[in-house]
Amino acid sequence: MKRLLIKTKWKLVAFLLLFSIPLVTSAQTITIKGKVIGSDNSPIIGATILVKGTDNGIISANDGRFTIEAQRGDTLVVSSIGYTKRGVIIRQGQDYDIMLSPTENSLNAVVVTGYETQKKIDLTGATATISGQDLQNRPITNVSDALQGQMANLNVTTTSAGGAPDATKSINIRGYTGLGVTGSPLVVIDGIPGGDINTINPLDISSITILKDAAAAAIYGSSAPYGVILITTKEGKKDAAPSITYSNNLSFSQPLYLPQTVNSLQYAEIFNQADVNSGQVPIFTDETIQRIKEYMSGKMKQQTIQDPRPGVDDWYGSGLGYYSGAGPYYGNGNNNWYKIFFKPVSFSQTHNLSVSGGGKSSTYYLSLGYMDKQGQLNFTNQYFKRYNVKANVSTDITKWMTFNLRSSLSQASNQTPYTYPDATGGNWMHQIMRKLPMTPLKNPDGNYSDYSNINLLTHGGKDNYTDNLGVLTGEIVIKPLEGWNITANYTTNQESYNSVDFNKTVYSVLPSGAEVPEFQTSPNNAVYKENYKISGYTANIFSSYQKDINYNHFKILGGYIAQYTSYSETNASNTNLYSNDIPSLSLTYNATPTVGDNMKELATEGFFGRFNYNYKEKYLVEVNGRYDATSRFLPGKRWQIDPSISAGYNISKESFWMPFIKYVNSLKIRGSYGSLGDQWADDATQSNYYPFYPSLGITAPGNSNWIFNDGLEAYTTSPGLVSPDLTWATIKTFDIGADASFLNNRLSISYDWYNRMATDFVGPGQALPAVLGTGVPPENNASIKTTGFDLTINWKDKIGNITYNVQGVLSNYKGTVLKYPNPTKIISTWYPGMTMGQIWGYVTQGLFQSTEEVSKAPNQTKIYGGQWTPGDVRYKDINGDGIISPGDNTVTNPGDRKVIGNTTPQYTYGVTIGAQWKDFDVSLFIQGVAKRQAWINSSMFWGLVPNGAPQWQSGIWIQNLNRWTSTTPNGYFPKYYASNENAKNQQVQTRYLQNAAYMRFKNMQIGYTLPQGLIHKIRLQRLRVYLSIDNLATISKMQKTIDPELSIPGAEGDAEIYPLQRTFSCGIDIGL
Repeated sequence: MKRLLIKTKWKLVAFLLLFSIPLVTSAQTITIKGKVIGSDNSPIIGATILVKGTDNGIISANDGRFTIEAQRGDTLVVSSIGYTKRGVIIRQGQDYDIMLSPTENSLNAVVVTGYETQKKIDLTGATATISGQDLQNRPITNVSDALQGQMANLNVTTTSAGGAPDATKSINIRGYTGLGVTGSPLVVIDGIPGGDINTINPLDISSITILKDAAAAAIYGSSAPYGVILITTKEGKKDAAPSITYSNNLSFSQPLYLPQTVNSLQYAEIFNQADVNSGQVPIFTDETIQRIKEYMSGKMKQQTIQDPRPGVDDWYGSGLGYYSGAGPYYGNGNNNWYKIFFKPVSFSQTHNLSVSGGGKSSTYYLSLGYMDKQGQLNFTNQYFKRYNVKANVSTDITKWMTFNLRSSLSQASNQTPYTYPDATGGNWMHQIMRKLPMTPLKNPDGNYSDYSNINLLTHGGKDNYTDNLGVLTGEIVIKPLEGWNITANYTTNQESYNSVDFNKTVYSVLPSGAEVPEFQTSPNNAVYKENYKISGYTANIFSSYQKDINYNHFKILGGYIAQYTSYSETNASNTNLYSNDIPSLSLTYNATPTVGDNMKELATEGFFGRFNYNYKEKYLVEVNGRYDATSRFLPGKRWQIDPSISAGYNISKESFWMPFIKYVNSLKIRGSYGSLGDQWADDATQSNYYPFYPSLGITAPGNSNWIFNDGLEAYTTSPGLVSPDLTWATIKTFDIGADASFLNNRLSISYDWYNRMATDFVGPGQALPAVLGTGVPPENNASIKTTGFDLTINWKDKIGNITYNVQGVLSNYKGTVLKYPNPTKIISTWYPGMTMGQIWGYVTQGLFQSTEEVSKAPNQTKIYGGQWTPGDVRYKDINGDGIISPGDNTVTNPGDRKVIGNTTPQYTYGVTIGAQWKDFDVSLFIQGVAKRQAWINSSMFWGLVPNGAPQWQSGIWIQNLNRWTSTTPNGYFPKYYASNENAKNQQVQTRYLQNAAYMRFKNMQIGYTLPQGLIHKIRLQRLRVYLSIDNLATISKMQKTIDPELSIPGAEGDAEIYPLQRTFSCGIDIGL
């Protein structure tokens, strides 16, 4: 029995031991080794590695490496100040390279700079960065729309295209770059200079970096005298399963600013008063006024009105006197033509699909994008569409060689109604402005009246263009040794543009039944075609080497780039088509078609280099240089050296700063100086020869004055003189700045002050005696200075479950002319000492209220020689000579004028506010200009054509009712005249100078991300829905007919711009 018990005991022990083997195995502790690195592959020192749920932890060493014991299935939580925390599940005892991403605005954030990346803490130049995430979820057609107000002194302004579907923005960095010019920065896409920011799908962008000063931009040489925009597109990640994302945005837009017109009775009364003021007979008779009143009260409908006085009484009819004698006209109406010509709502949409991922040695990112933006014009199909295809593929051929392939395709197509065929070159916005409220939209038979031009808008033909762009880059990166990289890439780009402008003859049916061509002043039908191709290549090879010796970090980079671009264009036009429906040049019978072509080419090359040194990330030095050449200059003047140097001091890295580190977590001061050449033209579509080579004048045989061999012969005329000394303009920039963070990095501030000197710009040559017989050639004899500042402030914090952030950007700049050949300082052109954008004008003292006041006032006949009466503007006698005059039009004798304003946008700002609570997020973006003046010389402001053109060429707005009359002596606007006498009251002056400052609530958005537990059931990784409003509200003191964002000062027509839109949109973002 005892022996049996002993045997049983050992069997039980053996059984338990055998059973325990898998338990011991499952709880086996293994040794984990690894390295913590940043997104630039540099080691992160002092990172915390902790086994989740335990106290088992360790700190990474100086090389970022660590060793820790854990069990399979445990999670390592890796964190470091300035980086996003990351969890890694332990699968086996292999070495782990754990990459941490820097938090936004962290000094550890990696910033893309010229030809490489750098940590923000190591930067010594003036830069700014925005992530691709900030560009998403807004109904924008191009990237420039999303950049407005996001970065200090990145000046994004609306062009004369306004809010048209294919409109783009003008981009400038840090203000004036020439005489009245704000030059555009160089755009670099994935390391290749010369890209087009307007062709990129915003959702393909990973980050955008702005290089502002010469030190940061010098690596790009003469292509970048006015800064650089570096765009990096998205890529896949290694060892990542395929990630599929789909997003869309559906938007509904309405015109933001549409002028409020007066009604028919108010219109007639104002014009009649203007006639009386001009000593003329009122053009609207009592009978006509009575008809207008009865029609507006509903007592009278449209009626047949015989034209007793061609060109006069038929104003309120559809014929406008244009078809006098064609029969009776139907009159009466009370229309706001803007509400007729513009849709109350237009629809637009964007759709994007992307796939990304990677294996052990390769990554990929593929995307498709589609955008369709419908126009606001009614009665026509106006649109802009764009298709984008993007592919970024990378593969490690060996451990030391990587091949990258990047390709992009885009196609943009645009359709608008044929530009209104007005003899003055006007557009549809101009024609809408001119329409009278009392003219009817339709005749009683239901047909649109010919004066309404609705038939012309609908059936009068279209302007169409298609623009195709393809870019392909192949790149090899070799890493022969640790710290040594060699990169070589070759890019080819092809662009093909085709346009067809087709003007069709359109007939209208008059009340008499007669068919006549729609009211227009151009040929009845016409076709214009244009085709151009731009092709080129970029070849890049560069190498970098970095080495750490104790606490000293060295990095050197050098390379070579060559670029070539060719441009070829053909265009042709003709009138009188055999078929009114086929826009074919071969089907025209006008004997004198117009045919032209154009060919240009540009070649550049350069050697570039950079040297970086830092000691303990405390003392920083960077030297850049480029030796550039361009075919735009004569052989002896093609090469230019562009050097720069910058330095920084991270004070917060000093030991003496430790007592302050809890309050001021980081503080860096920096400074830079650099010089860059300016090639004067910036792309292949402009003149690619500096004006060294004269152009020959060509005269056809039909216009010849020379007879040879019994006939007229074509000949060329002698060219003008050119200066052989013309050469590069030079841009020199000095910058000092500081970056700091406070209160546990919740508050960060970046500030820069700069002085940019632009010398040797081209100006008019020195005057020579007339006996020379030709024009004086231009010379390098003009210089300007631009000074300004950039300020960015960020605050990020958390209150309970609410995380929020506030960012503010503020900037300003001022341009001053230092040198220009204007010895007498005529104020109508540039002169030394002039502040760019300044407005010279008269100071006003209200409006005359009596003839006695006019007789006692200084003589104003030097402005206008006619009679001055009550209701006219009273100008101030500044120089006290008893006469109001412009003097000699010089700075020394400007008469009674002085500088009264400036058109330069001053103190531009942007404020972004965002908050997150649980799965909800909300954001608000505000953008504006704190100080700016504008002189608007347009009927959109005055309500009458400033030069006194025929009355029917002008609209009148609600604001113009606030005018001077004998019964309203406190009116804002002066007395109106029905002649060019209006010009005396419309001199540039203080009374009507507009305050063009504004604050615009640019975007507001609210989103909701569905919980993971819910969407996992339908196998989704992410699902977010959102609502967004663009251009929600505007605060401005401008007259309501003019959008302050579109206030472009200048001549008549400048304010007649396609309106911006207020856009309501919704969207969805899905991740699989």
